Amino acid sequence: MPELKAELRVVNDVFWVRLCTMSDLGFAEAYMYGDVECDDLVSVFMMFIYNRENLASMTSRASYLFSIPQKLTSYRFVNTIGNSRSNISAHYDISNEMFMGMFSDMTYSCAIFDDLDAVGDVQPDPLHVAQLRKLNHIIRKAHILPGQNILEIGSGWGSMAILIARTIPGTTVHTLTLSVHQRELLLTRLKEAGVEDGRVQVHLMDYREVKKRADWRGAFDRVISIEMVEAVGGEYLEDYWGVIDWAMKPRTGAGVIQGITLPESIFPGGLLPTVSLLVESMRKGSNGRLIVDSVSNIGPHYARTLREWRRRFLERFDDVIVPALVKEYPAVMGGQRGRSEIEVFKRKWICDCYCEVGFTTRTLGGEC
Repeated sequence: MPELKAELRVVNDVFWVRLCTMSDLGFAEAYMYGDVECDDLVSVFMMFIYNRENLASMTSRASYLFSIPQKLTSYRFVNTIGNSRSNISAHYDISNEMFMGMFSDMTYSCAIFDDLDAVGDVQPDPLHVAQLRKLNHIIRKAHILPGQNILEIGSGWGSMAILIARTIPGTTVHTLTLSVHQRELLLTRLKEAGVEDGRVQVHLMDYREVKKRADWRGAFDRVISIEMVEAVGGEYLEDYWGVIDWAMKPRTGAGVIQGITLPESIFPGGLLPTVSLLVESMRKGSNGRLIVDSVSNIGPHYARTLREWRRRFLERFDDVIVPALVKEYPAVMGGQRGRSEIEVFKRKWICDCYCEVGFTTRTLGGEC
């Protein structure tokens, strides 16, 4: 274990209440709201992970009672279709301009780098190159061929759909999103990329609504879903696979799913499943028709992806991120109170280093 050192300074005693009642989530909230200061969050989260067995063994009636608030709050985010729209909106419908400041390539998922440890603002943009490498990796794994019909569950801002349409002749992509903001920017990006012939059709719909389209049954040669499975929720995993099985051509269809793995919450309504849970739910959801051909672990690449995102976020925070937030939410982000809200928002995104540490220590996995 590496030598770790960090300094915590408790600013407000409510920190202890948050920590005791909400555990790691409470610590993150305390940091977000300034109840505690820390000079090195990465080291603190490393300590949490390296001591997770000791922390997990601290069971008692008190710890059970303290876990009740977490259980109660989690019930609010069960992924009904209505809740899914709210959860996705809360995560993605923030500001397209803000995300453009963070992601030059507008791809919000794990990249694949040729060097996991390097960092720096060099040209060509290493993050853009790495994201393009990842998208092409998925295209190769799916073996997408000219003239095929593709279903993409989870559009993002359209990077995959646009790349398929521009590089593989005759393909048609139907891509699904629940984010109004993402759909708006995706449509703009399609025009900018010269893809205006209907080969990419963007649907504002939940994956469970796919079965309402009778003409889509068994219609798709390939199904792609990039880092969307985490938002499905454990109670709906079998439904998710059932939709894929229903929409895919029964004899020749194939698909590629990229997701983060570990049975732990990452955002409202989310679940990071184990690989075994994904495989078992796939078997049940498809009545054994879907089978696993291969699994690639690209999780180690996520640590650098997150470092690159955080570096861009901090470098561009005052010049790009703040103006974008004020423009999107003038009533909330303006004035003195707004400055406080912006600081909370900044600290929330800095807390993503928790995920970076998870991938660095191989606690989190990234499967494709």
